[in-house]
Amino acid sequence: MNQIYKKLLKNKIDQFITDFKSSKELFESLDNQNKLFHPGEFGLFRENICDELIKFTIPNKYNTGTGFLINSFDEISTQCDIVIYDLSNTPLIQDSSNNRFFPVESVLGIGEIKSKLTIKKLCEALVKLSKNKAIKKINQNNVFCVNKPNNNTFNPKVNCYDTIFSFLICDEIENFNYARINQEMNTFYKKNNIDYEFRHNFILSISDGVSMYKNQFNDIDPKISQNTPMYFPKYMDYEFENLHINNGNVENLTYFLTSLSNFLANVNIYYPEPNAYN
Repeated sequence: MNQIYKKLLKNKIDQFITDFKSSKELFESLDNQNKLFHPGEFGLFRENICDELIKFTIPNKYNTGTGFLINSFDEISTQCDIVIYDLSNTPLIQDSSNNRFFPVESVLGIGEIKSKLTIKKLCEALVKLSKNKAIKKINQNNVFCVNKPNNNTFNPKVNCYDTIFSFLICDEIENFNYARINQEMNTFYKKNNIDYEFRHNFILSISDGVSMYKNQFNDIDPKISQNTPMYFPKYMDYEFENLHINNGNVENLTYFLTSLSNFLANVNIYYPEPNAYN
């Protein structure tokens, strides 16, 4: 890694961790009862902190925002804290209250930003994230891949780069026990009928480390060895096991940013055909 970039990245990560962990203190009420004066502003403040970190590593042709995902099948997501989208192929669609709506064809990533989570609340947030991720559907009659012209088939069940990179960032998970969390996550996903390809890509807990996946197969791809960390839950027909890593904040954040950057380098970007939405 280039030493200048490495130093700048470390400084950015250190500042992110300091701002994220201390942000609640800025919004605590003066009566010391740990009530937030402005919960909305507190959430927005943390989203902006995450935005700044993400924008440090993604190309300028992509941008971040907040809002709702929509598709040509008349479906709409719940509100997403962070939406990463292709700037040149995403129309500005918003209502009179400035709520923004993003056509799924050019949405590349979505994120949830949380504070301290119980295991149950973590699983609920992940299911919400997965249901929003599943909104990415494209009518096969309107498939036009802008960055890979020879790609004329949209198939998220087989091609992980036809999905949305989904992530959750939180301060900490109460009573952290990864074996228990792993079991609870699998139970929640199955209970809510979440297809494997729509599971989260990445969980980043500043206090507890990162959760992603690992390859347990020996025949998947000669370029991918067993136990290699993976940033997607499914590749073709292979469903990966969960993996927890905690190598310190700088290494954990670097894992997240590298995984996101690698995904964006390979993702399929589609053009949101206006006629499909009419």
